[in-house]
Amino acid sequence: MNETVNTDNRIASRNAYDVVVIGAGIAGSITARLLAEKGISVLLVEKDRFSGKNTACGGLFDRPYFDRYVDDTSIIEQEIRKNIFHLPWGDVVYDCNQVTVKRRVYDRYLAEKAQKAGAELVNSVKATDFTIEAPGRATVTLQAVPSGQTQKVQAKLILFADGPRSLSFKNPLFKKQVRKKYWAYAYAYEVEGLPVPSDEVHIYFAPQLFPWGYGWIFPNKNESNVGVGTLLSQKENNELKKKLFYFLNEFPATGSLLSGRAIKDKKGGFIPMWLYDRLSDDSQLLLGDAGGMVSPLFGAGIDYAIDAAEAAAQTVSEALRQNRFSADFLQRYDQRINERFGKDLRKQMLLTRIILLSRRFGKLWPVKILTVIAFGVQYSRWNKIRILAYPFLGEPKPLAQDRHKLNHK
Repeated sequence: MNETVNTDNRIASRNAYDVVVIGAGIAGSITARLLAEKGISVLLVEKDRFSGKNTACGGLFDRPYFDRYVDDTSIIEQEIRKNIFHLPWGDVVYDCNQVTVKRRVYDRYLAEKAQKAGAELVNSVKATDFTIEAPGRATVTLQAVPSGQTQKVQAKLILFADGPRSLSFKNPLFKKQVRKKYWAYAYAYEVEGLPVPSDEVHIYFAPQLFPWGYGWIFPNKNESNVGVGTLLSQKENNELKKKLFYFLNEFPATGSLLSGRAIKDKKGGFIPMWLYDRLSDDSQLLLGDAGGMVSPLFGAGIDYAIDAAEAAAQTVSEALRQNRFSADFLQRYDQRINERFGKDLRKQMLLTRIILLSRRFGKLWPVKILTVIAFGVQYSRWNKIRILAYPFLGEPKPLAQDRHKLNHK
């Protein structure tokens, strides 16, 4: 895959575009591609040498979402048929149709697809500032890394797909919505080999790991993505990294599977697990992590990022066609997000509040509440009672029936 190289003393080839997309991850690259395919001039800005270079993510999502924008199946690491959730009283198993990918491969593919569609992709370039003079008149300041060279470009719209520490926070409307107490932090390591079957992902909920959080093993082709994640409030005094090493070496369910395996890659990052109430303003839209588009129950975000890209592309196309860039007009983007997944995420946010409140009653209660809420269909009413009373009424047992189908949203 080729990297973009600037051949003159400018960062971007032009000084004005219809749209500037900040962040060439999943949401940004797909949006840029969809717009470029319509003949819209797009500048796609990526701060790293290539997209996905520093993403801390398990890389698991639903196969139909993968198929929407990728025609090269070699990018799939594994096809996943089972999700196995390990709970303190036993396992819950779901059938699924999912894939694992390496984000440094998948994201880079998407960015270069956007480039081939006609978007201008600039790597190793950071957006450092922006101003909105009026709806439809915006300026973005770019800075090359590491030279420090700068350039200002004009745009009718700015799309922020630049992750949890988004430049969009310079806008007070967005900054006041940041809920850092609901940010998680995750470590995702690649370890050699496949400690679990190649078509299974394993997710572990246990008070020995966190009152609220989980560990995971996702198989790739030759390595496995192994990690832990919890709310930021649990990450004091480097405790999260200690939990990762405990998960790798000593946790009873995984120590024998993971101990001694060589570590091939290390990543860590924030995950904002709280959808914003407002995702648009004059000439501005938020996508993906920049808008908190992550499941607060399970940390999944790739499917949401793809849905947001499609909603953004539709809204931006309409805005350009009608020459309307005000906050009032762009709120149709918020409406589309709400219809696609916003209502569901807000329900998850309410349930997450309940789960977090349950921590005051003991370390097991968050997992108990999560199980009844998220996996309740797998248990009879009596066994839900046994879950809440565990361990006093014995081990709850899932229903003896065919496993339910699970998607990642």
